[in-house]
Amino acid sequence: MEELFLLSFLIPLIGALLLFKLDGKRADYFMLITVILATILNLVGVYEFYSTGMPSIHKVLVSFGSFGEVYGLLIDPMSVCVGLVVITAGLLFMLYAKDYMSPDNKEHPVYEGKGRFYAWMVLFIGATLAFIYSSSVLQLLIFFELMSLACWGVVSYYGTNKAKRAAYKALIVTNFGAMIGLYTAVGIGLIKLHDLSLFAYSSLDDHFKLIVFIAVMIAAFTKSAQFPLYSWLPDAMVAPTPASAFLHGAAMVEMGVFLLARFIQSMHPIPREGFYIMAALIIATQIICILMYPLQRGAKKLLAYSTIAESGLMYVALAVAVLGLQGGLKASMFQLFNHAYIKGLAFLTAGAFSYALGTLDMDKIRGLIKAPVVGYGWTFALLGLAGIPPFGVFFGKLGILSNAQAMRESALIIAMFVLLLIDSAVFLMVSLKRIHDMVFSGGDAKVEITPLMKAVMIILLVLAIIAPYIAYPLILKVGW
Repeated sequence: MEELFLLSFLIPLIGALLLFKLDGKRADYFMLITVILATILNLVGVYEFYSTGMPSIHKVLVSFGSFGEVYGLLIDPMSVCVGLVVITAGLLFMLYAKDYMSPDNKEHPVYEGKGRFYAWMVLFIGATLAFIYSSSVLQLLIFFELMSLACWGVVSYYGTNKAKRAAYKALIVTNFGAMIGLYTAVGIGLIKLHDLSLFAYSSLDDHFKLIVFIAVMIAAFTKSAQFPLYSWLPDAMVAPTPASAFLHGAAMVEMGVFLLARFIQSMHPIPREGFYIMAALIIATQIICILMYPLQRGAKKLLAYSTIAESGLMYVALAVAVLGLQGGLKASMFQLFNHAYIKGLAFLTAGAFSYALGTLDMDKIRGLIKAPVVGYGWTFALLGLAGIPPFGVFFGKLGILSNAQAMRESALIIAMFVLLLIDSAVFLMVSLKRIHDMVFSGGDAKVEITPLMKAVMIILLVLAIIAPYIAYPLILKVGW
């Protein structure tokens, strides 16, 4: 089982290096073989994990003197659950990219250089999976930085001045988070513990636990674009849309949540002071997103603020976990899984606007009902993100609110829960207005996309509905 998960990220990491030298159809075929093979290995690993009773497996691969554990694998319900959504969503986004990155794209026609885009994306997938299965803080740091590098590669892909500025902004902000957060955690591990294993951090006293928690929270919040360092994410929407879908739905942003969840799980219990700092930043993030929704004209910018808010909701659940409620840890991972597919559908539908219409300006798009897959895809994606059943985000938000007993612990939990409901209501109102104007109003939007692109969108729609049923058995096993 361990070898299956190990190969599922080693193959993309190696394959990405070769893709930099390929282009055209050769790049298409090599990319698809690499990602499909990684997906198959991961799925077989998930099956083996499930059939053996979902044990937690910690395998040390490299240890060294005062560093303790340097490299290892941590295969448990949390990593398997998150790894599953990353690799399946990643495969679908890459299938879509095969046709999206073409000369037929009206906004961004691509005549050459597909291999370079594929290379950065496959590297992104491999680094994300490696990050998820890491069992040492040094590994987390290395793959955290590798994800930031891949993000820079995809955001800067089109080569415009705007793309370059956005790419360097994303790289600098997330690297700042790594330097403050993970370098601090590594330093404390070396000096105080002489061990970099995640499991060693539970033996820290409360003073150093608080330092590590706050430091890692800064790293996580920069990755997830939370207040105050959130503006890099809307700017990063200049990336090709399949990259945006992965960045928002299954990689960069969600990995900030996963990182903090790992440390909360490993260091439990967390000193209560950490909760107050975390709650203040989450509340500020929620308020900003609520105010920004009605102001957005670009489809991807609207989805970007939705992602910031949805990550904030995952952090609300983690704030509950900091107070000692195991249900918060489960709810955060459940929401992460449920959010990925519906957000991917939303971005790939926006990609259809770019591909077929040459614009993402929602004020200029009308009559999508005449292109049913795109029109209904946009409708269901927005409604799903607002938390309307039967889509998984509804059950994810319900899972967060099911920890209502945490409201007895602090009024800040009440505030975060209220803002969760307000955020959903405001996003729903904005979505209904956009759906009315873009889908069901008069107009003749000729949105012609390829059969493969349509098929991927339909699969994502189905997965967005059944996601809770896939994740639930694994989520039940998530705990301290």
